[in-house]
Amino acid sequence: MNLVERVDAYGRQHDLWQPGRALVVACSGGPDSLALLDILNRLAPLYRISLTACYVHHGIRRAADDEVALVRQEALRRHCGFAWQYVDVPALARKEKASEEAVGRRERYRILRETARACGADRIAVAHHADDQAETVLLHLLRGSGLDGLCGMAPRRGDIIRPLLAVTKAELTAYAAQRQLPVCHDETNDSRRYSRNRIRLDLLPQLQQYNPAITADLNRLADIVRADEVFLENAAEALYQQLALPDGAMPALDKKGLLAQPLAMQRRLIRRLWQEGTGSRQDLPFHYVETIRDLAAKGAGKQFQCGRACVYTTRTALCLGPAVPRWRRHR
Repeated sequence: MNLVERVDAYGRQHDLWQPGRALVVACSGGPDSLALLDILNRLAPLYRISLTACYVHHGIRRAADDEVALVRQEALRRHCGFAWQYVDVPALARKEKASEEAVGRRERYRILRETARACGADRIAVAHHADDQAETVLLHLLRGSGLDGLCGMAPRRGDIIRPLLAVTKAELTAYAAQRQLPVCHDETNDSRRYSRNRIRLDLLPQLQQYNPAITADLNRLADIVRADEVFLENAAEALYQQLALPDGAMPALDKKGLLAQPLAMQRRLIRRLWQEGTGSRQDLPFHYVETIRDLAAKGAGKQFQCGRACVYTTRTALCLGPAVPRWRRHR
């Protein structure tokens, strides 16, 4: 089975695209994304898919000016649509006091989604591959992530699809050379300023000395954990619906039912309560979860101010409401 056939089989296995629909392809001009564009273009007639290549200029590299023209040329040569947009990531990062990595990622997906809406596409294909998956798992492991981080990247998450997750970087490089794709080199990938680059350039090569198959093994770990995580999350959601108290004012859980659960499920239910009250699972570190668990075992009238939320107890419930303004706390 050649590489195009493997990507086709992977796409069908994970339901990555639908016949007759439009796809946006994130394309930077590197070997991975140009290979993705080329492979999807070869598959497009089989599924009657229309493609639009989208280049995001992050305002970091001068070479990106030339790469816009190259990606446009490669898209038009395949009779695909083309779109691009400029965003000054360094300026935004300075203004927000955030990292260029985080701001660049956010802006990239914002622009890709704007492009998708403009051309009627409901899915966006990105060129993450098996080596990227291994780096992601290691990155999350080093940050002390739970199971959700060890899941790595899913083949499909919402509108984002990753058709190349089962393909290695070496295979994509060989494919690009065989197809004589005019690839570009992004020199920022060589910089050790970024933690992901240090993992790719330094840590993974060292780990390969202990286990030459480390990339494949980390990908298998992500697949195993992802399946377990889906099962546990479904179980937690069903239990949350049983224990949620329908008082209507703010989300609350039955304390007795919560504390009767295994430790792992208690933590998941607390994260679900946080999501219900704040709309996100962000800004909930592990020590907050443990403090809230301890709070649930106490009597009525106890509370914990945690960022933008306040968790408090009644006689029977663990409740989550908006944070109490500081001036009101000390009246």
